[in-house]
Amino acid sequence: ALTLAAATFVAGPARAEQPDVPKKSPHARVEQQVGVTTFAIEYGSPAVRGRTIWGELVPWGQVWRTGANAATRLSASREFRFGDETVPAGTYALFTIPGQKSWTVILNSKADTWGAFEYDASKDVARIEVKPTALAEKRERMTFVFSDATDDSVHLDLEWEKVRVRIPLRVDTRAHVMANIAAATG
Repeated sequence: ALTLAAATFVAGPARAEQPDVPKKSPHARVEQQVGVTTFAIEYGSPAVRGRTIWGELVPWGQVWRTGANAATRLSASREFRFGDETVPAGTYALFTIPGQKSWTVILNSKADTWGAFEYDASKDVARIEVKPTALAEKRERMTFVFSDATDDSVHLDLEWEKVRVRIPLRVDTRAHVMANIAAATG
């Protein structure tokens, strides 16, 4: 009986649930209200774990899913500006092309994709160039933070290892509010 119990423990039942253990790259979601627009970012959050990140794990000059597992997704409840481009409300994959001096940040209309394996540049909605900056202290786990929020703008900051990439997002809150008032008083 002990041998059978040990074999069952080692092999486990045919449909055993996975043990509840920490994931190497847990799912994360951050949300920010900007005027009357809600932004949300969802991503897999990898850790440095002693690895060389920039130029090795994440190669320079190649499209990156900007996180782990599924492509990172940026959602906006209303139309917004991404660089000089006006982008409709919706959910987009956020890809980046890291460079030592400049990064390309991409919004792509194919939001549900695994990694960057299915990246299709013909589905790009907008691209901007941003400059990376150095963080004062190392950040072990890749994190997105909304910073400097006003009623009309916010920065979406990617921070990992010793790098920060700041992505500007803008909204026309006055126009959105006036449209809401016009619709309500119709």
